Amino acid sequence: MVVLGVLFPIAILGLLALGAALLFRRGGEGIDLGPRSLLRFYLFIASLAGILTLVIGLSGILNAGFAAAFGNGFVYGAQPLPANVRPCPPNQANVKCPEPPIDYQGRQSLQEIRRNGEDLIRGVTFTVFGALFWAAHWAARRGAIGTDEGYSGLRRAYLMLATVIFGLSTIVLLPMGIYQALSYLILPAAADVYRQGAGESLSGGLVTLPVWLIYLGLVVRDARAARPLPATTA
Repeated sequence: MVVLGVLFPIAILGLLALGAALLFRRGGEGIDLGPRSLLRFYLFIASLAGILTLVIGLSGILNAGFAAAFGNGFVYGAQPLPANVRPCPPNQANVKCPEPPIDYQGRQSLQEIRRNGEDLIRGVTFTVFGALFWAAHWAARRGAIGTDEGYSGLRRAYLMLATVIFGLSTIVLLPMGIYQALSYLILPAAADVYRQGAGESLSGGLVTLPVWLIYLGLVVRDARAARPLPATTA
């Protein structure tokens, strides 16, 4: 899965960077290992995992939708079909007859239908599980952490990490998906040349884009709220 291959390496690198930042914060004081801090850390990381799972699921559903709207070739690509095999010449006993031609087009169609079904099933499964997982941990954050959650440094780090993950994923997936889609729709097709479809790049980029914008908006809002007020003269 293209989306999985892009999101998870970026997420792992982001988590490592976040862990290093927390480890050496405040002049080397390190991480607070109290129960409350550990609970906060787990809830934010689990919430992010739920969002990642939700994004993977939505991209699978969108992939299946693109295949239904524009054809399986638009999503999965179109394989070149082999030339037709000539029949056995009549009345030539010493000539070896070729094997019966294989229905490559029918086989390719069945494979694309199966991939479309797998995308839909995976999309629904990941979407439902990711949404429930995120909702459960969001409710736990609201109930266990309290009203000071919105002012914690860990929450700001969580928002920044999510913004980086989905921002980089959008930059990687969306231009590639648009390029592949336009190439498939605009460039002329040849019977003996493989036509690459948009695949999961376009659907993944279209899903990560609004998620990135949501997290970016939250980061900007928090930054504006934390802006120091100008000093006033008596």
